[in-house]
Amino acid sequence: MTGQILNSLKPPLRAYALGYASATGPRLLGVLRALRRNDLTAHEKLNLLFAILKTSTQLNRFPTAVAIITGGATTLPRLIRTLLERLLLILGRSGEKTLNSAFASRLTFICSLLSSWLAFSLLNRDQGWVRKRAQSRTAASLGPNEFHSPNQHHLPPPSYHPHYAGKTMDFTLFAFCRALDVVAVTAWTRSRSKAWHPEKTVPRLANTVRKLADPTIFSTSAAIIMWSWFYSPHRLPRAYNNWISKIADIDSRLIQALRLARQGDFVYGRDTGQTPLLEPLCRDLGLPEIYADPSKTIPIPCELVHSGTGTSCEVHAMSRFWRSWKFALELYLPLQVLSRVRTPKFDVILDAFKAAVRSSSFLAAFVSLFYYAVCLSRTRLGPKLFSPKTVTPQMWDSGLCVLAGCLACGWSILLEKPNRRQEIAFFVAPRALATVLPRVYDKKHRRREQVVFATSMAVVLTSVQSGELNNVRGVLGKLLRGIMRD
Repeated sequence: MTGQILNSLKPPLRAYALGYASATGPRLLGVLRALRRNDLTAHEKLNLLFAILKTSTQLNRFPTAVAIITGGATTLPRLIRTLLERLLLILGRSGEKTLNSAFASRLTFICSLLSSWLAFSLLNRDQGWVRKRAQSRTAASLGPNEFHSPNQHHLPPPSYHPHYAGKTMDFTLFAFCRALDVVAVTAWTRSRSKAWHPEKTVPRLANTVRKLADPTIFSTSAAIIMWSWFYSPHRLPRAYNNWISKIADIDSRLIQALRLARQGDFVYGRDTGQTPLLEPLCRDLGLPEIYADPSKTIPIPCELVHSGTGTSCEVHAMSRFWRSWKFALELYLPLQVLSRVRTPKFDVILDAFKAAVRSSSFLAAFVSLFYYAVCLSRTRLGPKLFSPKTVTPQMWDSGLCVLAGCLACGWSILLEKPNRRQEIAFFVAPRALATVLPRVYDKKHRRREQVVFATSMAVVLTSVQSGELNNVRGVLGKLLRGIMRD
């Protein structure tokens, strides 16, 4: 009996250990700089280190939440089933026949739902965090060159003091996306089964749809994120925004010109006082300053976008690919090698190099496709397909050319392997949803998020516990099966 109790506690203990490591590890790496500073005493450094290690042990933190959720999907159903089986034996009925697999799945779903509901409530017992988040995003929503949006991420004015919610929004969106995937995979599997279609042969179209599902999810998500990066950067997390800016490597004056064109302050054929914005860029690139005057130059030449690579849009796209590829390889190659350091064989290192080259090519193609699509739409292909009287240069530069880049760049995911496409797609999809939904909102609406979170977690965990191994795909499925195994 003691052995059974200990076995039933292993899944939540594994979840707690993994949650603690994932929550504390990045913070420990980030605090290494502070520990190397000479202006801090040894006592202050120890206090800082102790505070980081202690914070994640609080009840309203991620490790406790994942332990409760995992225990609700594993330990609690087992305890209830054991009690019910013994009760049925006392009543003279066979518990094994009565408590069938269908009952077990329903029980797991209910227990997972209740434990996720409790974990959500614990995570959101942090009023100070939410208020600080609202104030910081309000203060940082507009920088000196930011695009002015009439509604800064749905944040109330500073004079308004309700109870805020939104701390768990990223977690909720992640769970929601994975639950949708489980439902889609389950429906797809059943639609192909003999029970549903006894004489059905799998058509070529169905296989094509299956192969394009993950790339479509990624390209759609990437389009939303890139559009937000251009016109609503405050909707993106600061670190994510900085990462995209580093990869894009575009002059901020060009971005500002596109934002001003969208809000009607940079207008072709009219002197709106925006000529000084691009004149310094023209001087830096050795181009005529008249290129910066929207009242005389319609549209602004692509040479400004090319940033010194010449007049050819193709050469510029190839230049972007090469620069981005080198940047990405310096990032991906060490990570791939480190992930295989336990088996330092030549074949393993070669596989790491190939994987790094493939991922670098994906990221480089993402960047170059974006820039090339912008050039094609605004000056090369767009004006030939549509009359300038129908789709004017102002319309292209006030959003259509950026939209073309957003729609094109995500299809670079096809350069990755199918399993990597899936992981990348479900890494990006929650972030795309986060740009559409408010990250900080009034507490009176929190129940809606709680319902979505608890239901989504229950769907995912029930699928894992029911033995449907392929329904929770990718690394997440393997991780959950490892945590929840007996």
